Amino acid sequence: MKKQKKDYGEWQRIPELSKSGYRLLKEKRYREAEKEFQKILKLDKKNIYALVGLGDISRGEKNFQKSVDFYESALLVDPVNKFAMIGIADAYRALKHNEDAINIWEEYLSYSENEFDIAIITRLGDTYRKTGHLNEAMQKYEKALSVDKHNPYVLSGLGLVYFEKNEFKKALEFWNRLLELEPNDVKVLTNAGNCFRKLKQFSEGLKYFYKALDIEQENFYALYGIADCYRGLRDYVKAAEYWRRILKNDPYNRKILTRLGDSYRNLGNLETARYYYKKAIEREFDYYAILGLSILDKMEKNYEAAIENLTQLERMSGLNYQLAILLSECYVETNRIDMGISVLTAVMKKGIVNDEIKKRVKVLKQKL
Repeated sequence: MKKQKKDYGEWQRIPELSKSGYRLLKEKRYREAEKEFQKILKLDKKNIYALVGLGDISRGEKNFQKSVDFYESALLVDPVNKFAMIGIADAYRALKHNEDAINIWEEYLSYSENEFDIAIITRLGDTYRKTGHLNEAMQKYEKALSVDKHNPYVLSGLGLVYFEKNEFKKALEFWNRLLELEPNDVKVLTNAGNCFRKLKQFSEGLKYFYKALDIEQENFYALYGIADCYRGLRDYVKAAEYWRRILKNDPYNRKILTRLGDSYRNLGNLETARYYYKKAIEREFDYYAILGLSILDKMEKNYEAAIENLTQLERMSGLNYQLAILLSECYVETNRIDMGISVLTAVMKKGIVNDEIKKRVKVLKQKL
């Protein structure tokens, strides 16, 4: 009888231990919290609160596989436990087991009491979006929006979905709704600017990028957007100014070095353009930097060097419309008209056929 009283007394400590464990967990005092939960499991090895708590500790420490093990043990005890289901789905997502995460979240939402859990619906929408299931993502976001039409995470998710679907005007609707809630959100400002940039409404895009830059003076996306809008407006002096500003913080960025080379090439400063193209390819291969060098060589009538670079690009990336036109022009300038025709014919065989190529082939055949 004495042993039974002692055991009962220990069992009475479980709520106190659980409360203490979760308080320590909230404070991120993981080792101390773990001791409390382990004490519970010594008394009750199937205690759902202790198992979920240990799963939360492992997830907090980014030991996601270990957290999955604890959550699975919890779900064996209570297959519909809300916290175990949410925890294991988040752990699966962190492990990039997206299908497993999706299945858990879909099951969780299938229960009527969870049907309108906006946080989980949004998380599910995010995962569908990131795995390329844009229509499924849109359905989830729209459902979440019916619950809370001002939820910033839902509005952002829909903006991203429409952007990825190349429906930029629709994406702008959601970015502007977000800006009504938070006018100085730099990420939203640059996303809206990018929509205008994709729509080739460069002057409108500049307004958003400049506002973002006023808030964060070295923001990469704002600087990039401004430079690229000026490129679209053919204001290469201003474009070069902002490409250079990016390079101050990221001097080895190959894409920016190439963009700067393009700006100087368009300004007729071929020597400086060549410098930046070469700098871009110092560390590794860069398609557009080599293409830029090829165009420079062609402009300077150094056709053999241009042909060498262009054929290198063809070997590595395949023949496309731009390469075919440039190669053909170089061959024609060096009196190899038959090879010029051959290149254009080859790109036509790949299904790249338009009136410009047909016209060039016809003219070149007349010159033979």
